[in-house]
Amino acid sequence: MSLRNLRILTAIALKGSFAAAADHMGLTQSAISLQVKNLEEQVGAQLFERTGRSPKLNANGRLVLERAREILTIYDGIRDELTPSGMIKGTLTLGVVPTVLTGPLPPVLGRLRKRYEDLHVKLLSSLSAELVRQVEEGNLDAALTTEPPYTVSPQYEWQEYDVEPFFVVAPKTTEASSVELLFERFPFVRFDKTAWAGALVDGQLMAQGIRPRDVMEFDSLEAALSLVEQGLGIAVVPLNKRRLKQAGKHFALTPFGAPQLTRRVGMFQKRRHPRHSLTELILNELCRECGYIKNT
Repeated sequence: MSLRNLRILTAIALKGSFAAAADHMGLTQSAISLQVKNLEEQVGAQLFERTGRSPKLNANGRLVLERAREILTIYDGIRDELTPSGMIKGTLTLGVVPTVLTGPLPPVLGRLRKRYEDLHVKLLSSLSAELVRQVEEGNLDAALTTEPPYTVSPQYEWQEYDVEPFFVVAPKTTEASSVELLFERFPFVRFDKTAWAGALVDGQLMAQGIRPRDVMEFDSLEAALSLVEQGLGIAVVPLNKRRLKQAGKHFALTPFGAPQLTRRVGMFQKRRHPRHSLTELILNELCRECGYIKNT
């Protein structure tokens, strides 16, 4: 079983077809088909369902794909691990939710870049659910996400580095009022319903019997604050310590939920991968930046 065959299998899964995988790898489609046939002979099982227009991975194929990604990750990471003791180097591909990308991460990366000149970080910004999927598919080394709303499977881990309370954000001139009265008075600038944070907010609104008057939907904290500042309504957003201090200068803030709703933010990654030393370095610096004490 060759590494080339494993790379071809992962390319097919990534691109969705033999033809697209062939184009991606600079091979002919017949060469791709031949290598897949060889791989199936080596493992002693068919890996694709060939009844439809495009071959799809069957249960055997999905299992081999998962193992192939693990093998290739380890193989590709060997060079990064063979470094002198204490040296931090290599390229880390990191997924980040937007609130982290514009929050605690930049100063952390700035400090690390000055300390370790051979450390390079590639960033991909998206919502938590998509980033978790990208880690599971091997496209990201790790991701900074909100806490998954389900039990994480044993081969992965999610480690917390901050807790963010939710607030109702209203224009600065708004007089002190209850959450219920704020929603009666103002339309609601809603967080993306497909995001885990949006689901948390929706659940709390239902629990309190509040039926907001939606005016628009957003997918970033900065967008929400800007819309509220322009008088378009109120929003419910999570605020870390730094943002809370800044937002208090420009908005009227009311704790949301009873008890106040919070979300946990952390790092999602495989328990074992060759860049674990780099992800742990970033995780520890994020804890330091956020004033969070890790449980040991």
